[in-house]
Amino acid sequence: MSEQSRREYSLGVIGAGTMGSALVRSALQAGLLKPAQVIGSDISEARRAAFEGLGATSTDDNHHLVRSAEAVLVAVKPQVLGDVLPDLRDDFTEGQLLISIAAGVPLAALSEAVGPKPNLIRVMPNICCTVGAAASAYAVGEGVTEGQEEFVRELLDAAGEVVPVPEVLLNAVTGLSGSGPAFVAIFIAALADGGVAAGLARAEAERLAAQTTLGAARWLLEQDASPAQLKDLVSSPGGTTIAGVRALEAHGFRSAVIEAVVAAARRAEELGG
Repeated sequence: MSEQSRREYSLGVIGAGTMGSALVRSALQAGLLKPAQVIGSDISEARRAAFEGLGATSTDDNHHLVRSAEAVLVAVKPQVLGDVLPDLRDDFTEGQLLISIAAGVPLAALSEAVGPKPNLIRVMPNICCTVGAAASAYAVGEGVTEGQEEFVRELLDAAGEVVPVPEVLLNAVTGLSGSGPAFVAIFIAALADGGVAAGLARAEAERLAAQTTLGAARWLLEQDASPAQLKDLVSSPGGTTIAGVRALEAHGFRSAVIEAVVAAARRAEELGG
């Protein structure tokens, strides 16, 4: 029996905060993992207690976690990743899986921090994994086995939608789906403000704006259609919608959104540097 197969836990999560806990919760609900197969670590006693609320084990010892788990998910901010990983370099074993969600930190930098032993996969989920509606992507490093890639794909799929991409495109994913929920939230707030300006009460306007956004996204995914198709379907000649579209175009709406995604992707690259 190999050392990997003797490990007590299938998944260890360094950083039992919002993202790490959400991915574990989705995996448990989907039946991908059992609570007894998961261990999480965090410096916060409150976050460890919340992680235990999932039925999993928690610890404040990252060394113990790495030595005990077949796959290690690192769910800490990229700014502190450099303080966490090098200290664990000697705990990793040959072929062990290391999964990182740190925005902008490339596989090469991860390898430099932990050495050549673990197999590396970078993933980019987003905050919507907390409600099982994430838009995620991942890129694999050299030596990753089919089984390890399948595990990561299933882990992300349990929390929403997932696509594999070349690593060079992960910063673009960060700018689009990683930062995108904030951009969409701003749009929903503005949509609601427009409803209030037109006479609706605030509560009703916000609920209608959020549901409209949800419904539009669901229509696109279920119909496997392009955004342009939905826009054209709703825009009658000389009607209300095309008048609104014209106003958006006049104020540079699409250009502003494009620049927001590009700026976020550029910042992800800077963080990785």
